[in-house]
Amino acid sequence: MTAKPTLSGVTSAGIPVTLRPPRFSDAAAWRAVRLANQDCIEPYWDHSPQSWPERHTVGAWLRECLKARRRMRRGAGLHFVIVVEGRLAGQCDAWIDRFHGRSELGLWVDSRQHGRGVAAAAGRLIVAQLFAEPGIERIAAPIATGNTATTQVAQRVGFVREGVLRQYMAIGSGQRHDHELWSLTRDDWLSGP
Repeated sequence: MTAKPTLSGVTSAGIPVTLRPPRFSDAAAWRAVRLANQDCIEPYWDHSPQSWPERHTVGAWLRECLKARRRMRRGAGLHFVIVVEGRLAGQCDAWIDRFHGRSELGLWVDSRQHGRGVAAAAGRLIVAQLFAEPGIERIAAPIATGNTATTQVAQRVGFVREGVLRQYMAIGSGQRHDHELWSLTRDDWLSGP
C-alpha cells in the first residue's frame, strides 16, 4: 500500500472514531497517554529492560513513526493513531505478510475511552482496510491471557479463539506469558455476525 489512508467510523453509540497515520507532532500526546495508562498497558506489553518512561520519549516516538512509515511504504503494515473528539486515544497497528496473505493486529486504547466502543470501532476499521487489500485472507491477534478487555474487543469485532500459544513472549515484568490466539478470516468477515 503506497497511500496513507485515513479511516473514519463511529462506535455503536455514535461516537466518531478516526484512524490516521502517526505524525511526528503526536509525540507529546502519545507520551502523555501512554504514561497515564501504564498500569493498563504495561502488564500486557512486550518486555523491555528500559523503564516505562524511558520507553516513551519524544525520540522513541519519532523512531516508531519512521519505522511505521517505512513499513507502510513497502506495503508491510498499516499503522494508525486512534483519534476521538480531536484527541489521540490509542494506536492500531497491523503487520502484513503478503506472501502468505496474512496479517497480525495490535491495538491499545486510552483507559478513559473504555466502555465507549472505541476499540471495537477502531478494530472494525482496520480489519475492513486489511481485507480490502489484495490477497489478505487472515488476520491474527495474539492476546496475553488475562487481558479480558482486549479479548472482549476481539469477540465484538468477530475474531475466533483458536487456542493458546504457550509461553509466547515476555511481557510486563519480563516473564514469558501464554497468549490466546484469536483470528479472523476473509470468509468470516464477509459472512458477518
